[in-house]
Amino acid sequence: MERHLPRLHGSALRRLPGAADPVEDLLQLLKEGTPMSTADAASLKRRYDEVSPKYDQGGPNAMAIKLFWLTYEHLTWKPVEALLPRDGTSWRVLDAGGGGGKFGTRFAEAGHHVTVLDISPGMLEGARAQFGVKGLLDRVTFVEGNVAALDLPDAAFDLVFCEGDPVSYCLDAYPSAVKELVRVAKPGAPVVLGVDNRYEAFSGALKMGRPEEAFRTLQDGRTTCPYGLPVHAFTVRELEQAVAAAGAELLEIFGKPVMFFDMLKAMAAARGGSSDKPWDAWAAREEILAMQEKLAHEGFAVLGQHFQVMARRRA
Repeated sequence: MERHLPRLHGSALRRLPGAADPVEDLLQLLKEGTPMSTADAASLKRRYDEVSPKYDQGGPNAMAIKLFWLTYEHLTWKPVEALLPRDGTSWRVLDAGGGGGKFGTRFAEAGHHVTVLDISPGMLEGARAQFGVKGLLDRVTFVEGNVAALDLPDAAFDLVFCEGDPVSYCLDAYPSAVKELVRVAKPGAPVVLGVDNRYEAFSGALKMGRPEEAFRTLQDGRTTCPYGLPVHAFTVRELEQAVAAAGAELLEIFGKPVMFFDMLKAMAAARGGSSDKPWDAWAAREEILAMQEKLAHEGFAVLGQHFQVMARRRA
């Protein structure tokens, strides 16, 4: 559904020729969001219809954040890919909040049938275009719907994937959303959720000079996405409780990416970058991906930009 821009105060990415400061650009994007006190289906649908034509096309400094999203997508996909059958079996996959088609097309390319569900018709059209370009329309069904009230049968899917923070948009109704996502999974089937991290939202607000907002977020988890919509940022305990109450077994919660820009800053210093010859982070991307993959699964979840929840519906 939606990718949150990283909340940053420093960057080890070298500036591209002619580009503005990537950190300042990102902060400005975040500051331009218009806060909303409530989130409802109509507001969410309307906002994503508005942004759908340019969704996943990057911002004014797309190249500067390319490495961040490369890492984010790598960390998201690798543990999910490991769950998929290797014997040619075709699974039924629910990509809930999957408008845009970024991950849905990956499932289809692997031979699975994907149901892409999104609250925004505009986002679904974006997904349809992606599947069409790749010749995958015979492997997808598009459904307009709300993750908190799925009009889908029980135990219908071999894997449920809900990435891009749809559950965070449900605000106080997030327990219902988690229950719905588990309900439509077959017994024993994986359920994968991507949500906002409260510590990251809190520290991001502080870095942007919004201490009062940071304190409110710390207390109740309420924050705002770059598109001006309210979201719920989670604690690990909230996720543990929601997954258990939904009838699923929690396998892992990890952060993605973890300490990303601080790590790049440290790597730049260690590699001897200078103002005359900046360290080229993009050239070192394979090393960065390997380090992030290791850190993400070594107990640094709370220091991740987002949480990824790996669970399984109880048999």
